[in-house]
Amino acid sequence: QRGLFLKSHDDVEKTGNEGHGKLLTVCNTCAELKELRDMAIEQRVVMQMLKEKLSEQAAALKSTQDELSATKNELQQQKYEQQTLKNDVQQLKSEQQTLKNEVQQLKYEQQTLKNEVQRVTSELETVRRENSALSSQLTAFESRMMLVEKTLDDDAKRPKVAFSVGLSDSGAVGPFNAATTLVYKKVFYNLGGAYNPITGIFTAPTKGVYYLRFTAFDYRANIVTGITMYHNQKSVLHAGTHPSGRNEYFSNAIVLEMEEGDVVYMKIPANYNLYDNASNPCTLTGFLLFPL
Repeated sequence: QRGLFLKSHDDVEKTGNEGHGKLLTVCNTCAELKELRDMAIEQRVVMQMLKEKLSEQAAALKSTQDELSATKNELQQQKYEQQTLKNDVQQLKSEQQTLKNEVQQLKYEQQTLKNEVQRVTSELETVRRENSALSSQLTAFESRMMLVEKTLDDDAKRPKVAFSVGLSDSGAVGPFNAATTLVYKKVFYNLGGAYNPITGIFTAPTKGVYYLRFTAFDYRANIVTGITMYHNQKSVLHAGTHPSGRNEYFSNAIVLEMEEGDVVYMKIPANYNLYDNASNPCTLTGFLLFPL
């Protein structure tokens, strides 16, 4: 049994060589293992560094992604704002065009107002001139009215004298042997009573200028017809004719300045004839033109 455990020298040597070889192998293996361990450690370090770097890169990537996302959002916001700005610009352009149209309309209305103001100013100037003319006319009219009122007042104060009379309805008048005063008995009008139908004499009630007119008539042949007007005792007017069997009218008129109390009357000369009837062909008329 003990012999079982003893080996020969060769065996020992052989065994020693084998052991040495194994030892070398183990040593080599250990070296390799150490190298592998070192490499593993180095790899772990590298891996750790790579992990850290990858982590950093991941963080950087995450940050970049976040920034990109933020940039995208910002870009989207900018696009939205840009579109909003475009819309605002378009709206502003539209409002600007509207304002331009309104300004153009205001300019047109302003020009229209200017034209209207010019027209109204022109009309106002015309009205002013017309008012001035009317004022002048009114002043002149008022002056004339004052004059008329004064004249009417003067007329109201001064005597009113007018008369118109007819001779008679007797037919033939005359002839007489001497000049005879004619009495006009038919009184048509006798304002102021200055004509006396009894004497045939007109007496001036006031000093003034008088208008007097007579008309006479005859138709008979082979006679002389005529009539004479007297102012006081002076003959101032005469008219006459020689009828030849046809109607002969004759008349005359005069303006006399008469003093208060002066008289006017008509006479038929001696041997003269007149003819009167209801048609009143023989008349005497007179009135005061104005007092003096």
